[in-house]
Amino acid sequence: MILSESNTAFCKLNGKAIFWKIIQPTCYVMKLTIRRHFLLFFALTLISTSFLSHTSPQQARSKVLIITGQNNHTWRRTTPLIEDILEESGKFDITLSMTPAPGAKEEVWVNWQPEFSDYDVILNNYNGEMWPEPTRKSFEDYISEGGRALMIHAANNPFEGWTEYEKMVGLLWRNNTGGDRLYMEDDGSVVRVPSGQGLKAGHGRVHDWTITTRDADNPIMKGVPTTWLHANDELYHGQRGPAEDMRILATAYSTKESGGTGKHEPQIWWIPYGEGKVLTFLPGHLWPTQKEDTAFRCVGFRTLLNRSVEWLATDQVTIPIPSNFPGENTTSVLPPS
Repeated sequence: MILSESNTAFCKLNGKAIFWKIIQPTCYVMKLTIRRHFLLFFALTLISTSFLSHTSPQQARSKVLIITGQNNHTWRRTTPLIEDILEESGKFDITLSMTPAPGAKEEVWVNWQPEFSDYDVILNNYNGEMWPEPTRKSFEDYISEGGRALMIHAANNPFEGWTEYEKMVGLLWRNNTGGDRLYMEDDGSVVRVPSGQGLKAGHGRVHDWTITTRDADNPIMKGVPTTWLHANDELYHGQRGPAEDMRILATAYSTKESGGTGKHEPQIWWIPYGEGKVLTFLPGHLWPTQKEDTAFRCVGFRTLLNRSVEWLATDQVTIPIPSNFPGENTTSVLPPS
């Protein structure tokens, strides 16, 4: 509001100029009223902005702890690759926890005590020596009380005899006496092979292989093509374990020509454990002598890994399926960084 020398007030209301004759006190009252309205509007704006910033899943970043430090695979390369994939989404704050080296003394292991409860998701990229009993118990409590974990590739290999871990994972790299085997027929029916019968855990040669969606209603898989071609990876088959209450999200056809079984082998699944969830994600092979990290540059692998972690952290998925997602007969691989 501006006062002219002739006590004529001028202001703009909705972009239109308005003039009227006023006396000074009236002008002061109107000025105070406008000021109060502005302050009220400003306060409401701050409150609503603050509320949205604390509640919007698009802005919240989930805390992810990656455990690594021992693996027969080249964890020194796979760990930063996994970290880069997760950071690319912009959804996660990532912390690394390094276990003691193989052969470390007991007093060294005692000092490795991750605070699992500080994180929304534990991503396990570990395949090595048994964790100390207190750490195992802490991990079991974390999951049973509502925690979430993702086991990637060889993380289903270790801890033979840790019964609760084997329950969480369901199918593991074990001999044929290490539990039941599950596979799918072409019609989607699940076949259970009893412990002691049939083949043990293994894999054929590294090659491109077809992944089939088995639960299109799960948020991770919603919108993912029914079949798509994953690039240059190791396809686990014949995994063994308790295999109880498994929710299979995706399988891969293991061709006999590649040294496989001629069956659809589970590749991504999750199991409820207490109030928590554990998802096993078998793709992601990188051997110490292997030069190419093609599997980690596969757009399908990267997309499903990010969507799996987001689902574990939030029970929903907002990360989209990219336009360059692999096709039924075509791979899609990002160039080397």
